[in-house]
Amino acid sequence: MPIIVLSYPEGSFNTTINQTDPIAWYDLGNELLNDSKYNESIEAYNRAIELNESYVAAWGGKGLAFYYLGRDNEAIQAYDEAIRIDPEYTPAWNNKGLALAKLGNYDKAILCFDEVIEIDPKSAEACRNKGRALYYLDKSEEAVQAYDEAIKIDPEYADVWYMKGIALGDQGNYDEAIQAYDEAIRINPEYTLAWNNKGLAFYYLGNYDEAIQAYDEAIRIDPECALAWNNKGLAFYYLGNYDEAIQAYDEAIRIDPEYTRAWNNKGLALADLGVRV
Repeated sequence: MPIIVLSYPEGSFNTTINQTDPIAWYDLGNELLNDSKYNESIEAYNRAIELNESYVAAWGGKGLAFYYLGRDNEAIQAYDEAIRIDPEYTPAWNNKGLALAKLGNYDKAILCFDEVIEIDPKSAEACRNKGRALYYLDKSEEAVQAYDEAIKIDPEYADVWYMKGIALGDQGNYDEAIQAYDEAIRINPEYTLAWNNKGLAFYYLGNYDEAIQAYDEAIRIDPECALAWNNKGLAFYYLGNYDEAIQAYDEAIRIDPEYTRAWNNKGLALADLGVRV
């Protein structure tokens, strides 16, 4: 049986493969994809497709590689081929929706996620993705409904609780947002952004001390989280603790010297201290 030996640039991948076996090429494509060698993975998927034009999963893998390369329109074309071959192939519908959302085509993306949900009503991921697309369309109430559907399917889906918190916060429902962030944190106590956003919700409620406690948790988990340092500075500022606010802003600026909001906030704090800048 004919075999070939493949060697990719930088000596990063060597393998022996049966060149007449589409499954072998597909498996190689997956390995290369997982190794972030997207162009090479496309070549492998193409070989699988040449040997079997109806290889749905190979079309789907090819689409994913294009997606990671930022070639979203080509990704959509690959997903469309997979869907043409198998209209019930939910990974292609879901990933096509993600590519459309990345292009800002949220309405079309939602139609794709709805296809997934119709085929597989237990897809928490599709409900999550639909909620995110609705959120970007400024439909936060509908987004919360979609997130709730995802949570009903998978109550331990931390990212969905986090996203629900964001949508509730946008509606001004800060107490409910805190409850959602608490669920995300219960599932994943090291969820830096959930701690940060919980702090923001307390901040908007005027509970600055509790906000600082939440930001401190975010910083404990990720000391290089410039966002949490900046937000901690804001909470100190509104407590009238300008020196501590400046120290927090300085940490944010140390981490990200281009963080214009932190520079601006530091300037305001210095001005209130009577320091000429």
